[in-house]
Amino acid sequence: MPAVIPLAAIIDLKGVLQIAILALIFFYFYRLFGGTRSAQMLIGVVMTLGALIALTLFFDLDVLRFLLGRLSLVLATALVVIFQQELRHAFLTIGNRKLSIRNREERDKLIDAVAEAAETLSMQQPKAHGALIVIERKSHLLEYAQRGTPLNIPVSPVILTCLFYPGAPLHDGAVIIRGDTILAAKCILPLSETDAGHGTRHRAALGISEVTDAVAIVVSEETRQISAAVNGSLLPGLTRDKLRQLLRHLIRSDANFDLPPGGSGRETTPLADVDVGNLADMGIHAEDAPAPVVPHKEDAP
Repeated sequence: MPAVIPLAAIIDLKGVLQIAILALIFFYFYRLFGGTRSAQMLIGVVMTLGALIALTLFFDLDVLRFLLGRLSLVLATALVVIFQQELRHAFLTIGNRKLSIRNREERDKLIDAVAEAAETLSMQQPKAHGALIVIERKSHLLEYAQRGTPLNIPVSPVILTCLFYPGAPLHDGAVIIRGDTILAAKCILPLSETDAGHGTRHRAALGISEVTDAVAIVVSEETRQISAAVNGSLLPGLTRDKLRQLLRHLIRSDANFDLPPGGSGRETTPLADVDVGNLADMGIHAEDAPAPVVPHKEDAP
């Protein structure tokens, strides 16, 4: 009769535990930096180190093994220096967990406040009040919020309208919203390099949507148009109702549109050119789409 081998002798429980812990750490950092340039940099570093280690083991390169062994501490220090902003962001996030929108009523309150504020700002006389409102989704925006003036106040259309009143202390830059809270105002965002035909606000909206999954809403001073930047593309000419429908689709489902690229990069995308299936989910029909926005040079925010 064959001897029964204990399960513990086959499975190294300590090894399984270590693998599980490492997997959780990698998964956490992937969730934290996924879809950002930091993630691309980290993947590049890991792939380079992995290739060097594989070459060392496969070809038994003694000198390279010696150098990698001696440089491990230096490499760890270099990674900390290179990713100091991202690591600070990670530890701050652990202590300040992302606020979630718990139910449909809270989501609708946020969406209605942003849509109402955008419409009010676009209808001001004698000219519209320019605005840039960024709504956080899965990608954390704390890094950008820290560049502005912290507020941590509830979202309301009155507050959003007052923040962008010309001459107000915080009217320059962007407002960042997390959950049902205005995190900060007067925030500086990265500018898109793929579309030089628009003003600073539109380029900033495109820029933040290129490096994160955030939704950026822009109100143009010159044309009074309300636009939304999603996934590196711009949806111009939105009405209050269309903006509300768009935000409901994006915030509730964390979805992205399959927007066609324009020119050398993702630029202005008329609503009529957006994937029809996505529009149908929002109750928007192609025949309702507005005309494309005419590129213009607006004043810097």
